[in-house]
Amino acid sequence: MRLRLGDCLPFYTQSDITATVLSVRRSSLSERRRVVREAARHDVIILFRTTGFASFELKLLRRANPRIIFDFDDAIMFREQKFRRPLRVEDFEKFVRTMKHCAAAVAGNDFLASFSEACGVKTIVLPTPIDIAKYRLKQFSPEVGPTVGWLGLSDGLPYLRQIQPALRRLCERFPNLKLKVVSDKPLQLDGVRVENEIWRADTEQEQLASFEIGIMPLWDSVWTRGKCGYKILQYMGVGTAVVASDIGANSQIVTSGENGLLAQTEDDWVKNIATLIEQPELRRNFGLRGRKLVEQKYSLEHFAQTYAELLRATAQRSRA
Repeated sequence: MRLRLGDCLPFYTQSDITATVLSVRRSSLSERRRVVREAARHDVIILFRTTGFASFELKLLRRANPRIIFDFDDAIMFREQKFRRPLRVEDFEKFVRTMKHCAAAVAGNDFLASFSEACGVKTIVLPTPIDIAKYRLKQFSPEVGPTVGWLGLSDGLPYLRQIQPALRRLCERFPNLKLKVVSDKPLQLDGVRVENEIWRADTEQEQLASFEIGIMPLWDSVWTRGKCGYKILQYMGVGTAVVASDIGANSQIVTSGENGLLAQTEDDWVKNIATLIEQPELRRNFGLRGRKLVEQKYSLEHFAQTYAELLRATAQRSRA
């Protein structure tokens, strides 16, 4: 919520938009009822990835305030696929039930938007943005040894394990190569020299800048197609060259050969990372182009301005 809503609050204040943030636990009936009570006091309600309201609660919420926006940047209706477990019908039913009570939706990518639109809800696509003021363009040095980096929560480590064979082949080809993993838990891969660092907010910029190549591997599923490429935008934000799986939003952010490289097979991963290791000037060019792309299309300011327009337009809708 911080990246899509919380970081926008200063921009909203400048635009004379006052926001109240309420945290709602699925297990807390009192917190859900509080949202219903507060709804009538506000012009617009934003539900962020929240599908835990019962039917009668949604009816009460809509009766109190029909100007409800649903914001989501993950395929929450397919959450079991995150762990490669069978889909649950009830997750999709909760999503549909919630969408039927919303006036508009904000989706993190086109794939997600297709589901809210299929529910008859007008949807705009806004990928999770980068606060470019906090991302400093790194200094490029062709003499630095090859460091392939990955930053993210530990629930994403299985994606790295999936490309272990490619990483092992690269380590055999480039003996000085290391994989730097910045996460909340360590990772070990046979045949790969892994350097683990604990993620901290105060060192994130330094960690991102230490990558010569940032990677975002994914397997193909309805869950991963709902991902919005935020990791790629972080790499690009500091000017780090990117290699990513050719899946979902990754393919919309990365134009292969222009501002990064996309991979589908094990051989693709080996070839693309090796190319960037051997061509430091190409790494630099990709990094600069990626940074420019973030500034032009994925900045927090652009996100907040577009969101503010949606809030005003929604607020003007009739209370009927």
